[in-house]
Amino acid sequence: MQPRLRKLRAKYAMATKAVGFGNQFTEMVYQTYLNHHKIIHFRKGLPVYSLSTPALYSKPAANFFSRLIFRVIQNRSIPGLMSYAVNDECNANCEHCSFFTSVDDKKKTQLTLEESKKLMKDAQELGVTIINIVGGEPLMRPDLCEIISSVDKNLSEVILFTNGWYLEEKVVDLRKSGLNGLYVSLDSADEKTHDKIRGKVGMYSRAMTGIEAALKQGFTVGISCCLDEEGYKKGELDRVIELAKARGVHEVLVFDKLPVGRQKNNKSLLRHKEWVEDMINYVGKYNDDLSYPGVIIYAYSTSHRSVGCSGGTSYFYVTPYGEICPCDFYHAKFGSIREEPLYKIVDKMSQTDGFVKSKWGGCRVKENNAVEKKNNSCYNCDKD
Repeated sequence: MQPRLRKLRAKYAMATKAVGFGNQFTEMVYQTYLNHHKIIHFRKGLPVYSLSTPALYSKPAANFFSRLIFRVIQNRSIPGLMSYAVNDECNANCEHCSFFTSVDDKKKTQLTLEESKKLMKDAQELGVTIINIVGGEPLMRPDLCEIISSVDKNLSEVILFTNGWYLEEKVVDLRKSGLNGLYVSLDSADEKTHDKIRGKVGMYSRAMTGIEAALKQGFTVGISCCLDEEGYKKGELDRVIELAKARGVHEVLVFDKLPVGRQKNNKSLLRHKEWVEDMINYVGKYNDDLSYPGVIIYAYSTSHRSVGCSGGTSYFYVTPYGEICPCDFYHAKFGSIREEPLYKIVDKMSQTDGFVKSKWGGCRVKENNAVEKKNNSCYNCDKD
């Protein structure tokens, strides 16, 4: 075949196959990352596959994919996801709370508004495309909307994690600030059970009211659920997913309870993880059904099937006091943005033994005594 004919056939193949191939490629990417490839919501006309990823075809999505190219050029980890705990206050008393404080923490002050704004700018310069706002209960911070407003929405999307208590009254201001979506915590579809777990009567009712208000504002809305083996085997996951479907929620994010925070001494949580593997496979029936919300299992995301544990590589966590940790659950502190630039801390963390690359095989915290074993001159583990 003549060279010119080969080029013409190649162009014809591109013209007739490119759209279909692009769709197949997109589905494969999301299937690997999320364990499903269904669109859960259209936000401003753009398809959303998960709250954990930018809306496809958005400017933050373009930023994310361009950063992948620079990751190859620079041959280093580039963080795409950051969680920032904007405060250490909360109106609940959850039995499984992973937020940590120590005696020394009580002497610290949370980042100011200006420090928070600088953190947003510095994180975006690093390539962060998803910013999770956590706490504490973040809606208890008076200047939260100012922090969210400071984020360049052409580069990043902002997602809020909340218990929902103050959501209804603040949802309009959150929309104006440019928030893209939010997760509301719900650990049981039964009102009394959820309120007991959260340590506050009325929490379930407020969460439901908040979800309804957020959906009316056009947010992508998810439920964040923390389960243990007993709850899963009693069908709690099914009930939460059915509730999410009935309420019009777009996604359910499921964490298996970890030995951190108030559960730090519960070593039984490190054993008997067969039920977690069963749960990963079990939710396939919901993800295959387009009438249900997307269901994301945290244990799947940190496994060899997906990205693995990305704490300290493509993901990092910022405490209310400006300290940088690998993630919300791994409380090793690599430095403070009050003492050195964010990029230097992230660079140090990403080159520390154990954090050079994502770890396949699951969350680092799930390794028996993982936090206690990691203690060298490179960083300080918070054992409190």
